Amino acid sequence: MESKLREEPGNLLPATEDCSGVFALEDVAPFYAARRRNLMGQAFAMVRNHAVAEDLIQDAFARLVVEVRGGSTIRSAVKWTSTVLRNLALNHLEHGKVVSRTVEPGSHLQIDSVPDSTASAEDSWLAEETRKHLQEALSQLGPLERECTLMFAEGYSYKEIAIEWQLTHGAAVDVVRRSLRKLRKQFAATRG
Repeated sequence: MESKLREEPGNLLPATEDCSGVFALEDVAPFYAARRRNLMGQAFAMVRNHAVAEDLIQDAFARLVVEVRGGSTIRSAVKWTSTVLRNLALNHLEHGKVVSRTVEPGSHLQIDSVPDSTASAEDSWLAEETRKHLQEALSQLGPLERECTLMFAEGYSYKEIAIEWQLTHGAAVDVVRRSLRKLRKQFAATRG
């Protein structure tokens, strides 16, 4: 059974000889070539960054390959990839908001930068103090809260956190959001 893609008005669907409409692994490359520009527009409209949009598209297609290889039936690859891409973009945006609310504006730059010989003594001291305060605030969280928060900060989705800790999706969202609120309060308290 040979699988080919055909374009219908506003929709790209797999076409097979038996017209079952099930998306197959060999359909991924032509589908990517045909839909990449549209998905790039969708992703860029949400995140306003070309590099991030490209990363999100790559992630969405990697997940499509995993789903197809895993035997999942995907009847509309257009809807599936569009939904996954939208969810990835929303997770990216939410992650950015959480990070910016958790750490004081500008301090994340000090945490991420490694002091070198060109950094002033004041910058090095501020970065080290911020790191200490953040570590102290993290240590005040419970083990599950701390691990879920760190996973979220590393870019894991709520779904991935839920799977890792055997939680429901809603419980993972609650743990992360509650933990970040606590972390924000404790971080502010340790900074005096």
